[in-house]
Amino acid sequence: MSEQKKRKVETSNDPNVWLKWYHELSDESDLSESSKDEDESDKEEENILTESEHNTESEQEVAESEEVESDEDVPLDSSSFYIGKDKITKWRKANPPRNVKTRSHNIIIHLPGPKGKAREVKTEVADLELFLDDNILKTITACTNIYIEKTRQEFTRGRDARSTDEIEIRAFIGLLFLIGTMRCSRKNIYLLWDNSKGNGIESCYLTMSEQRFRFLLRCLRFDNINDRNMRKELDKMAAIREVFELFTNNFEKYFSPSEYLTIDEQLLAFRGRAAFRQYISNKPSKYGIKTFALVDAKTAYTMKLETYVGLQPPGPYQQSNNAKDIVMRMVEPVQGTNRNITGDNWFTSIPLVNELLTEKKLTYVGTLRKNKREIPKEFLPQKDRDKFTSIFGFQENCTIVSYCLQKNKAVLAVSTMHHDSAISEDTGEYQKPDIITFYNSTKIGVDLVDQICQKK
Repeated sequence: MSEQKKRKVETSNDPNVWLKWYHELSDESDLSESSKDEDESDKEEENILTESEHNTESEQEVAESEEVESDEDVPLDSSSFYIGKDKITKWRKANPPRNVKTRSHNIIIHLPGPKGKAREVKTEVADLELFLDDNILKTITACTNIYIEKTRQEFTRGRDARSTDEIEIRAFIGLLFLIGTMRCSRKNIYLLWDNSKGNGIESCYLTMSEQRFRFLLRCLRFDNINDRNMRKELDKMAAIREVFELFTNNFEKYFSPSEYLTIDEQLLAFRGRAAFRQYISNKPSKYGIKTFALVDAKTAYTMKLETYVGLQPPGPYQQSNNAKDIVMRMVEPVQGTNRNITGDNWFTSIPLVNELLTEKKLTYVGTLRKNKREIPKEFLPQKDRDKFTSIFGFQENCTIVSYCLQKNKAVLAVSTMHHDSAISEDTGEYQKPDIITFYNSTKIGVDLVDQICQKK
């Protein structure tokens, strides 16, 4: 505060002057939020299992130990605004009417669907080859042969440990797909190749021998085993990094997503040894490799994947595991396109949604945790609040809503795509806000991918 303002504060007794100065200081304040980095420093051996702390319960409940803030803490001018718990953030109680029907950040100019070479694809095999392309197959073949060379001395007959090639690797991957599709992945390999009584799978024993399949299954590698230990000093994902990035980079090459996308965690089933293996109780597989996925909410097409490995060693692969930073990295394939991102309360914060809109040209809809300092106390769960009621707060490009579905509980949500207090007509007596119904309809993108993978 300037010296002139300090002197005026000391001498003025006019309440209106005090109120004017309060608003000037509020407007000048910097809106920021410090969120805890939820990454776990995974420095144990590779067989250590960690449990995910990704808790995304949407309904916020009144806690007996919580104290309601005194009315004395609420600023004098509360007739037109709600004031956040931080005493800085203001939300208008009513959104002023606008002449513009559709805001610019809600106008989509990119058509969804296949693009590039994908538009010329006619068969499923050709489609798969766009993603498992020649670069990936060459890398897998070369790395597998390096490992075969190291193990060849264990075999008395050289032909039992002969090198492989891209054609055989294609056939091997095809058999893995076939075995998985037929839900035979947990059967004994001997039974899959047993054709004496007609119990085996014909495509298996006609493609290669059981012995060769076992050999390739043992020797399959995705990196150069000779320098892996050196690379692991900088990267926990060293064993799969190159192939993983080649594969995921192909996602955005061949498809343009719809206007609605979902960001969420995903668990890839895995019970092997890995320092970053996770346990997530609410996932179908429960044990596996945790990834963050950006998925088209309409088609369940995955646009981007990022593997969670915990705390990386210092170096080029070290990055923040803060929820806001994860989202900013994940949306890079669609930044600047005016699309909408839907996320749960683990990802969502007021600074995030504002930064996505201003820097990435993306809108966001998501649920909020009640501990966010920008949320007014009126929006928190109240014991005396009626069911099926909504409270809205508005800023220039941001709207928050508190919806009471049952006593003592409320769902808090924020949107930079919605700018009114509309109630969905399809929800009947529940009187759900459009923000809530939109969130419910678009949050399922990653769950759809999980369901598809479980069915295959």
